[in-house]
Amino acid sequence: MRQVIITKNPVVLEGNQAILPKELIERLEDGRNEELRIQRSKLSQPERCNVSPAPWKKYNDNEYKTEFTWIKGKEPEIVDSEFKSLTKQVPIQTGTKVKLIFVQAGYNINEKQIIGTQLLLKGIQVIEASPDKV
Repeated sequence: MRQVIITKNPVVLEGNQAILPKELIERLEDGRNEELRIQRSKLSQPERCNVSPAPWKKYNDNEYKTEFTWIKGKEPEIVDSEFKSLTKQVPIQTGTKVKLIFVQAGYNINEKQIIGTQLLLKGIQVIEASPDKV
């Protein structure tokens, strides 16, 4: 079963990316290994598959830059700091401080023998608007 992950501390968004702490990435690595195992078992020739890079890259010794995605039609719910739904399409600007709710999901492109994982964003809690927009 996929683990729902909620960032404990606010993170700063840069488009569809955020900087996450190393401890959280270590948890994601464990989940990624399991997801890749599951996806590999679905392939007709698992020994010949290519593994896509993880959706995070080292930013510095203690942080990683991560990339998030979502399924069209299942966009993440956006709430304010008091958990009130922001029903209007609110553009979240780069630099906005948020807490994120997401899951790591495996995928496979069987005809190309490619497997990987992605971070599916499920919810965003806006903690502080971007300084540019205040």
